[in-house]
Amino acid sequence: MLDLLRAYGFTPRSCVWELTLGCNLRCKHCGSRAGESREDELGLDECLAVADQLAALGCRQVTLAGGEPTLHPDWHVIGRRLADHGLRVNMISNGWRFGERQIEHAREARLTAVAFSLDGFEQDHDFVRREGSFARVVAAIDRCVAASLPTAVNTTVNRRNCRSLPALHRFLAEHGVFGWQVQIATPTGNLADNVELVLPPEDLLWLVPEIAGLRQAGSPPRVDPADDIGYYGRHEQDLRGQSELPFWIGCRAGCQVIGIESNGNVKGCLSLPSSRNAEDRFVEGNLRRERLEAIWRRPGGFAYNRDFDEGQLRGFCAVCRYRLFCRGGCSWAAFGNTGDRFDNPYCFYRQAVEHDRLDLLCEEPTPTELGFFRERP
Repeated sequence: MLDLLRAYGFTPRSCVWELTLGCNLRCKHCGSRAGESREDELGLDECLAVADQLAALGCRQVTLAGGEPTLHPDWHVIGRRLADHGLRVNMISNGWRFGERQIEHAREARLTAVAFSLDGFEQDHDFVRREGSFARVVAAIDRCVAASLPTAVNTTVNRRNCRSLPALHRFLAEHGVFGWQVQIATPTGNLADNVELVLPPEDLLWLVPEIAGLRQAGSPPRVDPADDIGYYGRHEQDLRGQSELPFWIGCRAGCQVIGIESNGNVKGCLSLPSSRNAEDRFVEGNLRRERLEAIWRRPGGFAYNRDFDEGQLRGFCAVCRYRLFCRGGCSWAAFGNTGDRFDNPYCFYRQAVEHDRLDLLCEEPTPTELGFFRERP
């Protein structure tokens, strides 16, 4: 499947850019441990140069993120620079201080959408974020919808909110949200200190069919499962039927996706851990020392995906029939849950085989796959 990605071209089509690590919340599930700004964050001129370099490399879409991106004084200037190059630009905000001024800035930046983080109803959302934050983010959603600014929501699914997804979908529809991305809480950053919020992997056996059903129902908001949800089985095409291919073809970090930290560090995916988690293996270079093109095109760069070898796989991933397609699933989910990029228990197919839910699969597991669980002590 890497040959397919190579045919598409190793181009950073999508970028998530952490403009600042500063944040006005201290969320229990924050993977980057946001709060205080980095001491060495890029200045405006440096950011504008990065915007130019992203456009020159063929990037098509940039998500402005944080921390809380609206705490960066020039976020709208950077967004406008990207938009002037023809890129689609959107933003992820916690909504705590998203008022009329921010809406005007969003218009100046020509944002295609603003996405707000909403992690369930009031009790569950405020528990993981901050008291009063539910009311504020719902007000921000309503304000943006009223201003005809395309408005989406991101939800991190955890033990507290996992059973409320259908009701939350209806709630978002009532508030005029057009798109809803759902992702699974991964125990990196602050969530590594709050692991009681993490879903057990066997919950995928009911969660994936539920998300697939919400997506296929076709009623707004559109449901977009993140790359850490799947893979394979009877519901795979329902999860990804509108994408380029109706099945999971593996993590695209460092192949078609790039992440930029506020100090200029470059990673294949912004979610992958780095300095705030005492981890540096996923940092490929820094934009103060090298141009983006040099980092992106360096031989041997982003090796965990670009130079994948089947022999790197561990656990069930090493015997799975889809191993050459999947390559261990989402890099962040695999590493965050096991400390190994190539061993991922958060896989629908794996859980169905382990728990004898063959009714959820499109084909019988191979003897080797079945034997992996039956032969374990």
